[in-house]
Amino acid sequence: MNKRKGFLAGLIMIFLLVAIAGCGSPAKSTAGKDSDQPGKVRTISDDLGREVQVPEQPQRVLALNSSMTETLFDLGVIPVGKVSEYVIPRPEAQDLPGISFENTPNIEMINKLAPDLIIAHAKNHASILNSLEASGAAVVCIDPSKAENQLVGRIDLIGKTLNRQAEAAAYAQKIEEKSAQLREKLKASPIKTALFIQGGSQNILAAQSFCFWGRLLTDLGIENIVPLKVSNSSRAGFVTFDMETIIQKDPDAILILQPGFRSGTGQGQGKGQGKGQGTGAGNGSANGAGEGKSQGPADTAAAKNISPEELLDMYQNDPMWKQLSAVKNDKLIIVPGNIAPGKINVLEALDVTAKLLAPETFK
Repeated sequence: MNKRKGFLAGLIMIFLLVAIAGCGSPAKSTAGKDSDQPGKVRTISDDLGREVQVPEQPQRVLALNSSMTETLFDLGVIPVGKVSEYVIPRPEAQDLPGISFENTPNIEMINKLAPDLIIAHAKNHASILNSLEASGAAVVCIDPSKAENQLVGRIDLIGKTLNRQAEAAAYAQKIEEKSAQLREKLKASPIKTALFIQGGSQNILAAQSFCFWGRLLTDLGIENIVPLKVSNSSRAGFVTFDMETIIQKDPDAILILQPGFRSGTGQGQGKGQGKGQGTGAGNGSANGAGEGKSQGPADTAAAKNISPEELLDMYQNDPMWKQLSAVKNDKLIIVPGNIAPGKINVLEALDVTAKLLAPETFK
């Protein structure tokens, strides 16, 4: 009897030990997994000079700028949301939730999207950096003006941040190949010099060669008559230019951006030859730089709602502009309202600009 009791007691003790061990094992295993294999991170130096810990392979990425959102797509990343200014008709972007406008993103909506990486604008979002970081996401600040080639922007830093350096290099190469093809086509065109100006501005505001619009000309093999360092104002995309220099340089073509072009929604249907029918003259303001006395034929405030045809007439009928070869040869071109960063794919922007300059070459 005692032996039987001892045997049963032994069995009970063994059962209890097994049960305790069984209950404790998963907890020990989970803790070990969490500590031995934490989420891998990398350190990125952003354009504010900050050292930021970013996920090795970000899964939920959000850009707070339309052109940076386009860069994400170019690198094969579908963001978790988009800003209201992003209007490029990509199918994969149509159903993305909005986070309001670039300069006033909705922090509550950003928190709901739970991004693990946010690509922010170094200047526009510096004041809300703490709120963005409170979402739990790594925040990398990008300064587009630091890009050597503003057609691709800071794709190098964004590619590094996303751990997609190869994709970034491949896309930059794709743009160069497209540019080379179009340059070859344009060799037969009489258009050798040109410039972009902001239409309807009281002063003549012209695009410098490094900015998006100036770079379009450079990549197409067209000389931008605006000197590289026309202004002491650092990296201003547009600078005040004088009519005397335009008359002296007498460019073969002048491309006129419609008032409010930064908020335009046109679809690139300009026809060139002084008859460009761009749409999307919105109410956004252009960021010109510098001051001067050079006068354009229109006043900015009065020109905001002007049609492309009326804008063209303003310049064609101005006595000073009439003496230019571009006016005489019908190469005063109203640019479609969507030729702007984040509103058109770069490859398409190159193609549209080339066809505006020399449509006869592409027939």
